Amino acid sequence: MVWGYVFGKATARFQTTKPNLALLILVGALPDFDLFTSQPYGTLFGHHGISHSWVVIVLISLPFFYVFGARTLPYFVGVLQHPMFGDLVANHIPLLFPLTLSETGLNLSENNPTVEIALEIIGFLLFLMLFISSGDWKMQLPRTKWTRLWLLLWVPPLLLTATQGFLYYEPDLLTQIYSAYAIFSSLSLLVTCATLAFHSVR
Repeated sequence: MVWGYVFGKATARFQTTKPNLALLILVGALPDFDLFTSQPYGTLFGHHGISHSWVVIVLISLPFFYVFGARTLPYFVGVLQHPMFGDLVANHIPLLFPLTLSETGLNLSENNPTVEIALEIIGFLLFLMLFISSGDWKMQLPRTKWTRLWLLLWVPPLLLTATQGFLYYEPDLLTQIYSAYAIFSSLSLLVTCATLAFHSVR
């Protein structure tokens, strides 16, 4: 999830439009919503299944490119990096499903779980650096009728972040990173809500 923000933010630097922060973080976690299916780990509809396929991600993204054009690019990169950067290095996934059912990946975390932990730590540190330096921590929400919906977009990524480590009994350090990220995002969200409330009564 944090890498989705990092890659999406980097892509947005080449554009004039500023991406929606909540959506950017949400799409980075989208492939991992297969965590909540009842299918066994490693099966097509289980975790690390078809939701991690480049082909599936590209096909789903095409209508968004048609409607929104280049504005889709940061979100596309944010979701594509999930299997490309993280799972392809640490695990193995059906990268080209349905073209082939074979799984691809370095699977470095199988014998050395510290690889996945290291990736999460690096991503978390980069996230904090960009989140603070870019001013995104202030989360300047548009004061429109859509603001409440914008706020609700934070619920899925925060829920996934807070529970992912516990769902699969990740190493304690990895779980703490997920929890710290959820707390940090929640605090910035509270600051924004308080700011909006203050301005509304002025």
